[in-house]
Formats: sequence, C-alpha cells, structure tokens
Amino acid sequence: MRATTRRAVGVLTALLLTASGLVAGAVPANAGWATLTGASGDVLVTADVVATDETQGLYVRMDHNGTAIELTTAMVSVKGPSGDLVYSRETSFQPSSTGWSATDFDLPENLELGRYLLSFDATVVVQTETGPVDVRLAGTDVVEFYERIRPRLDDFRATPQNIPAGEKAVVSGIAWRGWAIGSKPLAGEQVQIWFDPKGTAPRVYRGTATVDSRGVFQTTLTAPSDGTWLATVPASDRFENSGWWDTVQETRVTDRTAHSGSAVAWTKGYAGGVRLVATDVVVGVDPVIVRFDAGVVGFGWARSSSRMWIDSRRGEGKYPNGVTRDPLLDWPSAVQPDNESEAEAQSDHALVRISPLMPAGIYDVGMIDQMIAICTAPPSGDRGGCIDGVSVTDRTITTMTVKRASSTSVSASSTSFTGPKTITLRGAVRKVKLISDIKVANRLSPNTPVKLYFDPAGSRGPVYKKTVRTGSDGYYTTRVGTSISGRWIAKYPGTDLQAPSHSAVTITVR
Repeated sequence: MRATTRRAVGVLTALLLTASGLVAGAVPANAGWATLTGASGDVLVTADVVATDETQGLYVRMDHNGTAIELTTAMVSVKGPSGDLVYSRETSFQPSSTGWSATDFDLPENLELGRYLLSFDATVVVQTETGPVDVRLAGTDVVEFYERIRPRLDDFRATPQNIPAGEKAVVSGIAWRGWAIGSKPLAGEQVQIWFDPKGTAPRVYRGTATVDSRGVFQTTLTAPSDGTWLATVPASDRFENSGWWDTVQETRVTDRTAHSGSAVAWTKGYAGGVRLVATDVVVGVDPVIVRFDAGVVGFGWARSSSRMWIDSRRGEGKYPNGVTRDPLLDWPSAVQPDNESEAEAQSDHALVRISPLMPAGIYDVGMIDQMIAICTAPPSGDRGGCIDGVSVTDRTITTMTVKRASSTSVSASSTSFTGPKTITLRGAVRKVKLISDIKVANRLSPNTPVKLYFDPAGSRGPVYKKTVRTGSDGYYTTRVGTSISGRWIAKYPGTDLQAPSHSAVTITVR
C-alpha cells in the first residue's frame, strides 16, 4: 500500500484538481491532497483524497479495474499544528458526478492557523465479474492542508485622485480577517501596494502598508503616470491570496513644479485631514486658470463643503497689501454633519483664475474649516466606527509661486558654412511687466543677462560658453567661434518674480 502526499496552493490547486476530475470549479487555496493505492489479489484501486478546512471539504476520486466501486464510510482524523486531534470520527460519503463527497466532515470553527495532517482509512467494495472484493485504502498523516486567513480588502482609494505626474497620493483601504459579517480587522499585517501604468508597461511593486487596529492601511506613494493602484495580500502559510483590489489614479503632465502638503487634526488617537496639491504658475498678459487638488487623508471623507485659502506673501500694484482667493471645495457627495447617510467624498479640485495684475511671488495655500469624518473604530454598516469628526483649518499647508512670463530670442549671421567660422549671434529678451495698477505689457528688457550654451550634435549635451547682457534697447549682439555642427542656445535665467526662457538656433558646419 502506498500513499503520496501533495500540497496545493492557489490557482495550481484548482487546475490540478479540475484536470483530474476531482472537483468541479474552483478549490480553496488551503486544499491539499494525497494519492492512496490498495490491492486485493488482482483487484487494484487508486484513490485521490482531497481535504480542506471547508465544511464538507473532503472529496475522494477512485480508479479501479473492476466494474463498479462503492465507498460509504471512512475513519478520518485530523491533527492540528500542535499535534492534537481536532477531528476523529467515522465519516459518511455519498457519490457525486466526480467522485465521493463527505456529508459530515465539519472541522471546528476558528481553527488555529497553520499546518494540518489528515489520516484516512476506508474499505471500499469493488464489483468484479466473480463478485464483490473488499480493498483497503489507508494512510496516516497523508493529506497536508493549511488553515489560512481569508483576507478581504475593501474601500481601496487614492486621494487626490487627479494629481500632476510624479506627485504623491495617499493610498488607503480596509483589510479584514475574513468575509463573514463581524470579521475582525487584519491588524498588524502587511498589504502589498502595486502600480499598473496605463498602456502596456508591466505593473510595478511599490511597497507595503501596515494595517492598524481599525483595519485601515495607508501609505503615501508617488504616481508616475495614469494607471491603477493595486492592493493585495499574497498567498502564504498564513494567508490565502486576497486577489487584486484596484483604484484608478489620474495624472496630468505639467512642466511646472508641483507642491503638496497635508494638514490633520486628531481625535481618539487617529488623524483626519486634507492633502493639497498646487503647481507653480507662469502668467502672461492674459489670465490663466490654475487647478488645485484636494484629497482626504486618515481614511474618512469630507462632511461639508469648505473654502481653500490662497494668499500672496507680497503686495504689488493694485494689491499693495497682497491678494487672497478662497475658492469653494464642494466635495462630490459630501454631506452636512447632521446628515445620517454615509458620504463618499474623498477627492475634489478647485479652478482659480490667476490674473497678471496679481502680485508675483510666493503664495500660501491652505484650507479653512474643513470638516472630516474619520474612522476611529473598525468601519461597519450604518457608518459604525466612522462618526467622529475633526475640523481642519491651516492656511499654510503648501505653497505655489506665481511668475510673470519672459521670452528670449536668438539668431545667427550664418547657419550653414564650411570649416571653422566666427559668427554673430543676435537676440532680445522680453518680459511681461506690470506697467500700472491696471495694465501689464510684454516689453523689451534692457540690461538683462543672457547665458549662451553650445550643444554639439550628438549626445554630449549643452556646454556653457559665456554670459552677455542686453543693451538699453533690450537687444544683445555677440560674436562666437563655431567649428562643428550643433545648436547655440540663449537662456534668460529668470528671477524670483520672472519666469526663465530660452531659444536656440541650429548651425551646420560642412
């Protein structure tokens, strides 16, 4: 008599069992099975015994060389991780389309996590042409299976949902120890976070987040592009695979520097608040519309609309004492504090018109009186555990810089010639300037530095050559020796209040 023990995990289990005809459909990842063989004279029987910790999770499929076979009962015992018997009894079986299923194999609830070993002892009756033959199938500790936590992830989110590419988002969710009502939080465990970029690029592992006593996991990660955040608890000796839980992340490409920060308030040992993302602004002679993004942090939602606070640190022109803007954040689906229904408001944005008449320089960006509902206990139905609220006011969560635009030009006296040659570069610098309290203009800029670089053809990159200055009329002229093909680049470096600019002219040396 021979027993071969096998251990199955995840999808491999389902594939092998389905292929052998043992069980139709998916099989739990904590299943294990063994092959038992028995003989009586010329009668041979091979049986696959499959066990899980599920109710009635014991199946048998048999091959034989008789005309029919019957299994009614078997002595089954199961040892737990500590070696103690957790199950031992005569177990009944009934035939099914794929084999025989135990009708009363029912292990105790709340089994200890770890490895379990099943022993099996049955006498089957094989019908032959000369009559019935009894064949014994038995094995001690032959089926190995595991009691694992069945993690469930829920309410997975990324806030703010739309941010500049390369900026950070708060990724959070809830993790439970099971799927049943009343399951406990998966406290102290790790949830893996991955990012799946939009397109054909492969998903990338980004790190882990630890589940706290509420069941909440949260981390702050950089979003490189549009894509999908993925959360999972992978299969192990302690866990079944939770599968992939996803939430969409939208990004936008910008050549402006992004700034972000968070403000939180605390209640019962947990923080709730708002994360704001702003980008620097370059404004010309016409106003520009600037986007500000907001997201809830601390695993909660906005319970009311509120106003942002955008305040210049310096005065200028018609705003000698500075200027303030307070755009409304309405938070989709936000509810008022006296509303009993749960809100799902976690991300929002504001569009603000920046006028060229507004002072250039640094602006503080913050939030005024934002009510945030946070979960201070494991979340449950009817907002259970998530009714505590905090009010967040912070006028200096992050900053942005407003600069007026500039433009730089460059041309060459000759752009194609043979051999080394000294050529003349000419150009001008223009700046958007405040010329009165109510007017701006794009004017030539006298006495302004211009840095000249030469970028040779190939991959070497630009090389600094010299700095010239514009004359009283805003134009510059200089002579440069050129012996190889490439580009001459003129750069105005900008200031704290004026944006930089550059342009280039291509030279071909034959």
